[in-house]
Amino acid sequence: MLVRKSQLIFLSLLFMFSSVYQTSLADTLKELEWEDLIPKEWHPDPDLVFKYNNGQIGDADPRILALRKKLAEMERLAPTNKRLDGKRIKLPGFALPLETDGKTVSEFLLLPYHGACIHVPPPPANQIVLVKLKKGTKVVKENFDTVLVTGIMRIEKNKSEVAESGYTLTAEKVEAYQ
Repeated sequence: MLVRKSQLIFLSLLFMFSSVYQTSLADTLKELEWEDLIPKEWHPDPDLVFKYNNGQIGDADPRILALRKKLAEMERLAPTNKRLDGKRIKLPGFALPLETDGKTVSEFLLLPYHGACIHVPPPPANQIVLVKLKKGTKVVKENFDTVLVTGIMRIEKNKSEVAESGYTLTAEKVEAYQ
């Protein structure tokens, strides 16, 4: 009887610790680069890109023609990285306020490069993140402030007057990025 009771206590503790461990894994912060927002299967072959950039293969090469076709398809479809849905992430970028009262910002687009959506056509939706802030948060002083955003990433398409985004990031923290 004593052995069964100690086994039961052990199993209970094991279950409790495994639950805590799984929760902590879900809360683990993942620092991202912009290329992480594109699914791995859509990344071009780095060897092919290297050879092209170094003049070892030319524009008429069938592999380059196929790559250009794939890139055009990627821009049209803008596939998102499903592995990021629900993850706690940190991503740097340029902020373009969408919802503001002149003093505070409640929503902004996080963009991979300065001037995106204003001076040039917008990037594909999988390279634009809609950031939602708590009401009254003052984080962005001007268009295209460079920021580092921490929060929970969701795969959600959103359309604004400026661009379509493929992700929504509920911000926990927004800070200046150096």
